[in-house]
Amino acid sequence: MAPDSVRVTTRHTLHCANEATMATLESPFCLGPMDYIVPSTLPIEVVFIYKRPRSLPADRFFVVDRLKQAISHLLDYYPHLTGRLQLHPKTHAPQIGHLGAGVDFWEASCGTALRNIAASSLSGRIIAPKLPGYGDALLPIFHATVGSISHNAILAVQHTRFACGGVSLGIRIHHQVCDTRGFFQVVRDLAEIYRQLRDSSPPTLIYPPEIRSHFRSSSELSPRKEGKRPTLNTSNFYLERENDTKVKKEAQQQRTAPVSARVLRFDGQDLAALKQAATNPDPRSDTWVSTFEALSAFLFQRVYKAKVELRETLGHSPQDVPCHSLRQFSTAMDMRDPDRLNLPPRYLANAVHCLSTSASHGNLMKGCLWYIARTIHYAIRSVDKTAVKEEFQWIAAQPDQRRVKSTETFPEGSISVIQWTRENTYVGTDFEVRRNGKPVSPSLVSPPLSGAYLMDGLAMVIPTEEKVSAGRVNTNSPAESDIPYAVDVNLALNDQIWPYLERDINFLKYIC
Repeated sequence: MAPDSVRVTTRHTLHCANEATMATLESPFCLGPMDYIVPSTLPIEVVFIYKRPRSLPADRFFVVDRLKQAISHLLDYYPHLTGRLQLHPKTHAPQIGHLGAGVDFWEASCGTALRNIAASSLSGRIIAPKLPGYGDALLPIFHATVGSISHNAILAVQHTRFACGGVSLGIRIHHQVCDTRGFFQVVRDLAEIYRQLRDSSPPTLIYPPEIRSHFRSSSELSPRKEGKRPTLNTSNFYLERENDTKVKKEAQQQRTAPVSARVLRFDGQDLAALKQAATNPDPRSDTWVSTFEALSAFLFQRVYKAKVELRETLGHSPQDVPCHSLRQFSTAMDMRDPDRLNLPPRYLANAVHCLSTSASHGNLMKGCLWYIARTIHYAIRSVDKTAVKEEFQWIAAQPDQRRVKSTETFPEGSISVIQWTRENTYVGTDFEVRRNGKPVSPSLVSPPLSGAYLMDGLAMVIPTEEKVSAGRVNTNSPAESDIPYAVDVNLALNDQIWPYLERDINFLKYIC
């Protein structure tokens, strides 16, 4: 085995620890309209890297049998994850059948040490581009084709032991079953159960999850006359016509340009400076922007300038019609909060609303950062929760879910900035402890730089290890308390664009 290669040694199928929990579910298990709109081949997948403390022998660090046992107890709270995705025979809505089929657990080994992976990066940190297969080799095999969906396990975990005794957990859950918030809820619950088993405590979750999707049947919608479907007063969704599919497939076949990704690191001082630059200097203005909005505005502007420079090199004008999509910005909002859809705090299923906005060529090329940030701020704050709920009512009421399509929220050439920093991905995802009782927190939590995460214009803003690192000082003085934690941005772009960004001195310094 090559030093950096990953070899799968064993595959297991795991089931509920208490098979009686399966009797609590209807079969098939229904999903809801917020789940229907997720592409059928899209998973959520994340790699968690854990360095083994020198005080712990390898055979006592992330014990495989204990992890398998923890997954089985986890399934007692999430029994629907043991099924397989299928379509309702009449409405073609996604649902879960074959309950009890089980989840996949893979054991693997890697011939390299985590310290060597860290040393291969300029920063000396473990980053996704330096992982085997850009992280993909540390995840269970997944067949991202429509024909394979009914065969793929909804939940799959790969435990990979490195030569140094460190461990990676590659965890994948199908996106039609949960969103990012739900995904990390499952991981934290798994970690909690593992810790209880490690300490010989009964594996019990004090706060059980809410696994049933809201708005999943017409009975949960607002009252309306029998037989009359709600109308749709939004441009976010439409009913596809017969010839639309052919046109869309032809357009997708034209998107063949290679895409690669880089990791950008923005430390606290960087983020504070961006936020200041993104704030309207007029003291009479009552507008404000979040750190995410400021960072999004920066990425939006720098990437747009690089794309325009590329097009001008190729002899195109930025005023050409195809350039309109370059000026579009997209993101996604978690709608769980009380001032949004007011969903249960332990809600697992999808609760995401996608939105987009645009800026003018002049502002993106020469405008102040605060103006672009304000545009993004208004787009996010102007989302109408009533309109979002009505969208899901309309989707749920359609007799043929195959025809329900979302408008092209992420058009080719645009930039989509997705926020994972609200998830605190390094917090609560510790499984083991050192001899002194201190938790072994992850050294890296990141999606792989492959598959669905390698889409041109996709920027994933993710937390870093800084929030749980021992040396982090953030509260010594009022000035320091305003400095945010560092974030990483996994940015994927067309290979033709990177040379222009890499000579942008305002951008180059952030590339890891």
